[in-house]
Amino acid sequence: AQKRSESLQDVPLSITAIYGDKLREDAISSVEGIAAQTPGMVYSAFSVGQPEIAIRGIGTKEDGAAASDSTVISVDDVYMSARTAQVFDIFDLERVEVLRGPQGTLYGKNSIGGSINFVTSKPTSELNTRLRMTVGDYGRFDVGGMVNGEISEQLLGKISFSNRIYDGHLTNVHNGQTMDTIDTKAWRGQLNWLVNDDVDVLFTYDGADDSLGDTFRKPVGSAGDSTGDNADNPVAVGEAFGIGGVNDDPTLAANDEVGFTEREVTGYAMRVNWEQPNFTFSSITSWRESSFDWAEDSEGLPGPSGGNPALAPEYGFRRDLTDSAIEFTEQLTQEFRIVSPGGETFDWVAGLFYSEENIDRVETFCIPNCGGNVLDVTYPDGSGQWPNRLIVNSSMQENDSTSWAAYGQVTYNMNDDISITGGLRYSYEEKDVGFGGDIDDGIAPVGVFIQDNFYVRAKDDWDNVSGRVVVDWAVSEDSMAYASVSNGFKSGGFIGAPATASRAANSFDEETATNYEMGFKSVMLDRTLQINTSIFFTDYEDLQVTRFTQLQDNPTNPFGEFITENAASAEISGLEIEFTWLATENLEFGGSYAFLDATYTDFTPDTPNLAPGGVCPDGSTPVGGDPANGCIPDFSGNTLRQAPENMFYLYGRHVFELQSGGNIISKVSFRYQDDSYYDPSNNDITTIPNYSLVDAQVAWQSPDKEWTLTAWAKNLTDEYYRVHVYSQRSARIAFANFGPPRSIGATVEYNY
Repeated sequence: AQKRSESLQDVPLSITAIYGDKLREDAISSVEGIAAQTPGMVYSAFSVGQPEIAIRGIGTKEDGAAASDSTVISVDDVYMSARTAQVFDIFDLERVEVLRGPQGTLYGKNSIGGSINFVTSKPTSELNTRLRMTVGDYGRFDVGGMVNGEISEQLLGKISFSNRIYDGHLTNVHNGQTMDTIDTKAWRGQLNWLVNDDVDVLFTYDGADDSLGDTFRKPVGSAGDSTGDNADNPVAVGEAFGIGGVNDDPTLAANDEVGFTEREVTGYAMRVNWEQPNFTFSSITSWRESSFDWAEDSEGLPGPSGGNPALAPEYGFRRDLTDSAIEFTEQLTQEFRIVSPGGETFDWVAGLFYSEENIDRVETFCIPNCGGNVLDVTYPDGSGQWPNRLIVNSSMQENDSTSWAAYGQVTYNMNDDISITGGLRYSYEEKDVGFGGDIDDGIAPVGVFIQDNFYVRAKDDWDNVSGRVVVDWAVSEDSMAYASVSNGFKSGGFIGAPATASRAANSFDEETATNYEMGFKSVMLDRTLQINTSIFFTDYEDLQVTRFTQLQDNPTNPFGEFITENAASAEISGLEIEFTWLATENLEFGGSYAFLDATYTDFTPDTPNLAPGGVCPDGSTPVGGDPANGCIPDFSGNTLRQAPENMFYLYGRHVFELQSGGNIISKVSFRYQDDSYYDPSNNDITTIPNYSLVDAQVAWQSPDKEWTLTAWAKNLTDEYYRVHVYSQRSARIAFANFGPPRSIGATVEYNY
């Protein structure tokens, strides 16, 4: 966590660590599974390649090529900047660390919310293997494993792999086919060259090849009319098409577009460690590239009825929309780091970081669809080069970014009990971007998201000094308390799919956060109870807020558009508790709780909204007293996105020792998440209502612990719950993704 080896109970910051044995026992295979056990962390996704991670209410919605995330994700100290490469298969890990709160000193730009560090299991000299296989309902079949050992006296090697197959639980009512299929392949190879007693070099090659089916975004609410040529109510339209039952069944979908996701990722890394009596010098070099090809039906409804006489024309839902994207990413990083051995009067770490990144992305919005129309809607002759499309808008995005940083942190150990730590980091980033808008000749060249044909280039840069000051006190041999002030920043950027040339050329600024925190970590009751607590207050300035809305300065846009502005400030306060209690030698309880109060203190957007129907909605003020000039909404006092007030996770684990020498291991877990909003308006239809999930498992473990056979159930009570909400037209139309229904299966693992 602090770039050196130390006990997490001695680290003066809020951190959750999940180790390899528990990752396998709980079958955690994704960042979503990590979030389920981390207080204050929320994971959601617009689509497979567009994750939205929030820690303590700090997250990012903007997903364009020139945007930045709020959470740093790294694997073995290699920063994963591309969002499309951040959703990966978790396998063969030593541990995962989630650092909560700004981590600007040691982790740099875009760690304003926190940092998630994946630490892989490294090669060792001992020969060992692992093979793991899972079968379950909905056609689930997972297999993974690793082989590790000594190749020669100075060379250690390891190979690990994972393949996950899932036939899907969603059936499209229009064609009877399953949609949310999964076929992911991932691998990692490592060679550790022990050059001499002082130097070792670790080479890593990893990759992934993923093929996934479509998601289903169900209409969940609207403030619009249900009939007429301009029907805006997707729920009522769905009822008119006779697919209303889809809204009540988590296994049914109604897409008219055959969506997909194809992704390939390749990475190379080299880490050189040189150990000396007074320091350890490390060089970490990496090269990563990824490709991402994706398409989906954005609203989960049949197409306009004008081309299909079987569908009632009075319900011509004109906003049938499909979205597709192709993205290519390349990233080079280099870090030099020098660390003192620790345990001295002064402990220190210093380093230099450099990165280059290139992202090329083309995103296409089609009405009614981008191909693969399962309803077989036809259109008249003369439809141009897109025979199945009425309107095609494309957004071309290029981003070449360069960043570098210098950092240092020093801990002064005043005595055996009290230490003071201070650190600073200077960061610089430049983004050189190109944006194009293209309107193709369908039946008519109409702008929807993109309002004109254009291409512009722009450039901007940002720099920042982040710091951290901590005082920690060893209250006793088993307890410590700390107080800290830290800050972080997220780089500025450019709107991902700008509607006009002027929008494309204008950047938004960086955002900053300062966090004040006190914490207490303790082991008590004869070392059977571990409790870690923290309270914090975060002052958040210049938030980069992304809205999907109709704007007054672009009134002809029928859908609305994406816009990101530095429109808000916020205050976030909270409490977090984590505990583990070994009640008896064979009975263990554990869990976490998070309370969060995350509120916009000042949020009035710079760009006025268009007045729907010539009237400003509640909470909006007409510009100059006339709605014809637009409406300025006031979101001050509203709750931030992805910021549930209460979250908790509890588990109980029991080991029953068999007379044969084996074990029966039983485990039950319960997770609860409060209501959360996915739009700054806090409109009810953009809410994820509170939900709770129960998982359970029973395992047999052989006496030699080489074999483990587990029967498991996920979402045991078969909850029907939302996991993401997407809204259009100033949050007057909303669509939601839902979590999977109950699933059961079995896993067998062999270790040698």
